[in-house]
Amino acid sequence: MKNKFFFISSLIVLLASVIINYKLNESFKEQSVLILEFNNSGSLNYPIEMVEKFEDVFPNLSSTAVPISLFKARYFLKAKQPVEGLKLLYKAESENPYIGLVDFELAKFYFHRNKDSAYKYAKRAHFKLPRNDYHSKIYFKVLANKGKENELDSAFNIIKNAKRFDQWKDYIFTKLEMNNSNRDKLKELLNNADFFKDREDELYTLKTLVNIGYESLGEFQSKILKAETLFDQNRLLESAVIYDEISNSDPTRYKLKENAGIAYLKAGMSKSSENSFKYVVENFFDRKDSKSEFYLGIVYLENEFKKEGCFYIKIALKNNYSGSRQVWEKFCN
Repeated sequence: MKNKFFFISSLIVLLASVIINYKLNESFKEQSVLILEFNNSGSLNYPIEMVEKFEDVFPNLSSTAVPISLFKARYFLKAKQPVEGLKLLYKAESENPYIGLVDFELAKFYFHRNKDSAYKYAKRAHFKLPRNDYHSKIYFKVLANKGKENELDSAFNIIKNAKRFDQWKDYIFTKLEMNNSNRDKLKELLNNADFFKDREDELYTLKTLVNIGYESLGEFQSKILKAETLFDQNRLLESAVIYDEISNSDPTRYKLKENAGIAYLKAGMSKSSENSFKYVVENFFDRKDSKSEFYLGIVYLENEFKKEGCFYIKIALKNNYSGSRQVWEKFCN
C-alpha cells in the first residue's frame, strides 16, 4: 500500500514538474517577443491576436521582473482597446508595484485625456525610478502642461547630480517651453556641465538654444534635429547643407560648422569639408579641443597632401585629441 501511495505521489510530482517546465519554456519564448519589442524603441508590431493568447498568470512576471500583463497592455492600448489595456495594467500594478512602469504607461495614456490623472501617475513613476529618463520626461511634460514650474525645478534638483544628459536636456527644453524670459540660470547650469564630454555636440546645441532664446527655438531646433536625422540616415550631403545653413544663426557656431565638415567628409566632398574645418581653425582660437585640426589633417592625408595633413595631425596629437596618435604613427612617423 505504501509503495502504491509513493508511486502515485511521485507520478503526480513528476507530472506537475513536466507541466510547470513546459509552461515556463513556452512563456520564455513568448517573453522573448515581448521584451524584444519593448526594448526596440517601443515597437509593437507583433499581431495582437497572438499577444492576447500569451500566458500572464503562471508565470505572471517576466525574467526581468516586469509583469507580463504590462507588456501585453501596451498592444491593446495601441490598438485603441483601452478597457482591456487598462485592465491588464492594473493587474500588472498588483503584481509588481515597485518599478514604476505601470505608472509610466498610465501617465502616457492619460496625458491627452485627464491632466490630473496624468500628473498623479507621472509623479509616481518619476519618484519610483528617478534615474529613468523616460519617467522624468513624461513627468516634466505633465508639469509643463499644468504650469507647475516650481515643482519642475524641485524635481530636477533631486536628480541633477546623477548627471544624466537626457534628463538635463528634457529639463532645459521644458523650462524654455514654460518660461524663456530669464535664461541666466540655465546658462549658468550649462556652463557647469563640462562632465558631459561624451555628449559634447549635444551640449553645445543646448547652449546655443539657451543663448538664442525661445523666439527662435522651434525653427532652429527643428533644423538641428533634421540635420542629425539625415546624418543618421546616411543622407550626408543634405545633412551638411543644413548644418552649414544653421551655423550662421549663432555667433558661437563652430560646432555646427564642424558637423557640416564631418558630413561633407563622409559624403566624399573633400573641398567642402576642407573649407568647413579651415573656417573653424582660422576663426575660433579658444576651442577646448583640436577636432577641426584632426579632421582637416584627415582631409589632406586622404588627398595625399602628407605635409599639410601631418602638420594638423601633429597639432591634434599635441592636444591629445582622440585618434590622433594612431593616425600620426600610421601616416606621419
